[in-house]
Amino acid sequence: MGGSGNGGGGRAARALRFLLLFVLALAAVEYLSGSILDASPLRTYLYTPLYNATQPTIRCSDKTSVQRPKNSTYAKNVTVSPNTVKYNATNITATNMTRQDSTEDTSTSVLISKLMDNIKNLVTTEEVDVKKTEPALPLCDKLPPDLGPIPVNKTEVELEWVEKKYPEVHWGGRYSPPNCTARYKVAIIVPFRDRQQHLAIFLNHMHPFLMKQQIEYGIFIVEQEGNSEFNRAKLMNVGFMESQKQKAGGWECFIFHDIDLLPLDLRNMYSCPRQPRHMSASIDKLNFKLPYEDIFGGVSAMTLEQFVKVNGFSNKYWGWGGEDDDMFYRLKKMNYHIARYKMSIARYAMLDHKKSAPNPKRYQLLSQTSKIFQNDGLSTLEYELVEIVQNHLYTHILANIDERS
Repeated sequence: MGGSGNGGGGRAARALRFLLLFVLALAAVEYLSGSILDASPLRTYLYTPLYNATQPTIRCSDKTSVQRPKNSTYAKNVTVSPNTVKYNATNITATNMTRQDSTEDTSTSVLISKLMDNIKNLVTTEEVDVKKTEPALPLCDKLPPDLGPIPVNKTEVELEWVEKKYPEVHWGGRYSPPNCTARYKVAIIVPFRDRQQHLAIFLNHMHPFLMKQQIEYGIFIVEQEGNSEFNRAKLMNVGFMESQKQKAGGWECFIFHDIDLLPLDLRNMYSCPRQPRHMSASIDKLNFKLPYEDIFGGVSAMTLEQFVKVNGFSNKYWGWGGEDDDMFYRLKKMNYHIARYKMSIARYAMLDHKKSAPNPKRYQLLSQTSKIFQNDGLSTLEYELVEIVQNHLYTHILANIDERS
């Protein structure tokens, strides 16, 4: 009986070795044959995604100097990345994809080594997932309780004081409801330069507002480095790109938000509907009236699919004005229409600020939008990522967006 057991064990071991060799052989054939076996189920199970397709390709630049944010006392997890980034529109997708490096060594030993590493990584990931499995929380209510008008405090406060508040918020300005599973995963993208006095007021108002709505969110302050004219739209493209890299699986909804606008009603849900939403339709400085029907400025919400489909914002609007109308034309061209809450809900308070000089080229640029938008936006976005700093209440993204000669 002992010999029979040993013989059975030997046959099992030989069968296991044969199966492993067969799997390795299949992987080698698939690797060498390229697109012939592109749909192979082996690829699905053994290859892990090497990158998120919503991320850019990066090539290093020579720049080494870094400008630190003013409130670095309350910052951690500093990532300094002096890289020039070029976005390829052909890589835009809402899902993860696999990629093979064309310069990769195709020798059998390298292939087997990589394959075994992928198997180990897959097993490790599965084990970690099993250990972390917990009972799923119920979905949060579509409309959380006690929503309605709220007051606003425009009084200037110290950023260091605000940074010590809201312990529920995780570093980087991230939050998830503790007692339910959020229905919406939202990145708040805020273009920024020379508005330090507004930042503390904005954060002090927005965090309790967003937490009350029971959404999962992150606040990203995207600052323009240098002295060139302010390019709000290009900064929002940068914010879209970099915020996606900060969250596993990416964000589903993007709200592009001026820092001087504060919502006045919790029923103004910071989520993305089926159509792009103009959030700030009713502003106190404009007597709570819509200036014109096609306006899409101030605060606007778009899904990942919507934003990618219109190729993001234009990169050409330097100075004040025009970029939001340009986005309206892009959305219209792709057969979207603008959604709004009723005026009694879409109410905002505007902080005092010095008005910027209008962009003299905005009307000329707008006349070309429908013809060139496919070739102006995410598909042509280039910028130098100077650094990313995770503060308590927000993630600070510093980028040089100057055009290269």
